[in-house]
Amino acid sequence: MANPIIRSFSKLTQFSGRDTRGEFWPYVGAVIALTFVLNALLMGWVMNQIFADLQAYAAAHPESVTTTVSPGSYSVSVNEGATGAPVPDFTPFFGGMIVFVVLNIGLLAAAVSRRLHDRNKSALWGLMPVPFLLFGMIGMLLLMGPMMNGGTPDFSLFGLLFLNNLVYIVALVTLIVMLAQQGTQGPNRFGADRTAPEADRDWGIPG
Repeated sequence: MANPIIRSFSKLTQFSGRDTRGEFWPYVGAVIALTFVLNALLMGWVMNQIFADLQAYAAAHPESVTTTVSPGSYSVSVNEGATGAPVPDFTPFFGGMIVFVVLNIGLLAAAVSRRLHDRNKSALWGLMPVPFLLFGMIGMLLLMGPMMNGGTPDFSLFGLLFLNNLVYIVALVTLIVMLAQQGTQGPNRFGADRTAPEADRDWGIPG
């Protein structure tokens, strides 16, 4: 059998056909690992930018900050009542998160479709968590935006986001259970059984 990760990357636009669990899950793991690394790099860059701004402020206003230096650590805190201190800007991080979500959807869409086909289910089931995920990301940006600009967040969004996240988790778990179950034995409306012997698969005969 071909490497399932390489195989799935080569079929990013192939939404037809079927994928077994052995072909699907290694690829999903690789995509999640890639996203985790990219998220870590982005968060590191954002935190470095925030700390650089704080260091610049501390150098210009030493009377407004308290600097603590110890072996292996260095911290700067703004004193109460200080003015002009930089406000942490997490906008690039949340913007990057949205980009990564869209990237994940793009990388997984065809593989999820083929895995659902192996279960003899429509690929449309794969869309279940997507609207709630996107709404949650955008809602978080709307909630955090005023805080990052020194304003007051819209707390009325908390309840809506909480409810949205609950529905998202239910939809995601339901989809994962569907993807984790064994495919239908023999041919189905989406193609031949990929677990069948090669000769039987070519003729569409159940193995």
